[in-house]
Amino acid sequence: MEDLVIKNAALDYFSGRATPLQKQAIEAWLRNPSNHEQYYQWLHDWELRHLQAAVAWQGAFARTRDRVDQDSREEVPSSPQMKTIHWRHTYSRPMVAAVLLFAFLGLSVYATRENIFYKTSKAAYGETKQITLPDGSRVSLNANSSVRYPRFGFGQGTRQIELSGEADFEIERTPNRRQFIVSTATGLKITVLGTEFTVFARPRGSQVILRTGKVALQTTQVPEDQPIVMSPGDIVAIGTDGKLSRSHTSRPEHYSSWKDHMITLDRTSLREITAILEDTYGFPIELKDPVLGNKTATGLLPVQNADTALELIADMFDISFTRQGNKVIFTD
Repeated sequence: MEDLVIKNAALDYFSGRATPLQKQAIEAWLRNPSNHEQYYQWLHDWELRHLQAAVAWQGAFARTRDRVDQDSREEVPSSPQMKTIHWRHTYSRPMVAAVLLFAFLGLSVYATRENIFYKTSKAAYGETKQITLPDGSRVSLNANSSVRYPRFGFGQGTRQIELSGEADFEIERTPNRRQFIVSTATGLKITVLGTEFTVFARPRGSQVILRTGKVALQTTQVPEDQPIVMSPGDIVAIGTDGKLSRSHTSRPEHYSSWKDHMITLDRTSLREITAILEDTYGFPIELKDPVLGNKTATGLLPVQNADTALELIADMFDISFTRQGNKVIFTD
């Protein structure tokens, strides 16, 4: 019952018909961050029913925010009473109402269209994170990685997300067989229907490893090239020229072992291992002697804890390591 009262007050607010008491109720309700998502949904639904008023929302917000900021710099209030702002008739009343509410609460970072209509999930350094998308697809994020996707309507049209870093995907098939598209800042575009695959998309390189199903892969650098259709076990990497190259593995699951806080080593060089640790934990690693980087190892390396991983690497390669601030140095 309380939510219905708040919703009706919010809809009146968007329409410019809210009473002072309704405004106070909404402001108090929004002080709880857990209510922001519901507010965004109501605003989104209202905008869909009032498209003409919604067109100028973002511009109105930017102008209003600038005006409020300017007023704050030019005048220091002599009393705790709130300053009255006179709005020009050129502003849309519903949008001004929504903007004023966020300005009052100091929530401008949430009020931009980007944050209202898109959601970003992140995994920090040293952690992995599992999320379930609105269509039921599951995404496992490796450390220092993120995905961005629409808050509303995901799966009703083409399912599209943006990836930065590294992630493993288990895609749900939809009754209408909607495509699922993953794009990366490194230029990869992966189109799937229902499959399991891992994407590595970091500044030092990009590749896709397919476990089950089928995907079509192309790059934004060379969009005229025909997509590569991958089969299970395929590994496709993108070169510095934007060209794609294909190889094959009999153990594609090894490339997502980080989900279990493990790195699968298969004659993996110490140079590659240190790069993985830098991606995972965010600290720089130096090999005092570059020749050390050519040493290789095979096996499973636990990486749930940075200190433990460094000690195991030192034992594995019979070398030593020291710390200098946030930097790690391996020596022979």
